[in-house]
Amino acid sequence: MANKGFILLIVVLVVILALVGIYSVTEFQDTGGNLTRLEVSSEGPFKVSEIVEDIENSSYYEGYDNDTLNWMKSLGDMYVFNGLQSFVIMDSDDAGKLPSEFVTDVAITNIFNCEVVEKRSLGNIEHPKDVYLVENVEYLEQNITYYPV
Repeated sequence: MANKGFILLIVVLVVILALVGIYSVTEFQDTGGNLTRLEVSSEGPFKVSEIVEDIENSSYYEGYDNDTLNWMKSLGDMYVFNGLQSFVIMDSDDAGKLPSEFVTDVAITNIFNCEVVEKRSLGNIEHPKDVYLVENVEYLEQNITYYPV
């Protein structure tokens, strides 16, 4: 009879340890430690090649960092959303998670969490912008600002 009680105690301990292990794996998954909240215009996405062409041909970006621009070119078939002082680059799957709206008389921004893979700068220019390469986008909400007519 004592052996049955001991075996039952071992089985209960194993079950408890298994449940704790499963909980810790599902509840505390590591996201790489670089989860970031970003905000971009809903007017997008644009192809990286379109943004690169705009940077190369616009006086607004005069003095841009060539290394950053070459890096952007190397990203290939990716998509870009414009932020206030940033470009946010992602693949088509992540870009599809953000609503795209081209509107007048209002400004709509999409707020989302993501993992930043790499961050670069367009350089020490008059209108500086950071360039983020992100993945694992999680859409949160929109912010709408109405302009008086």
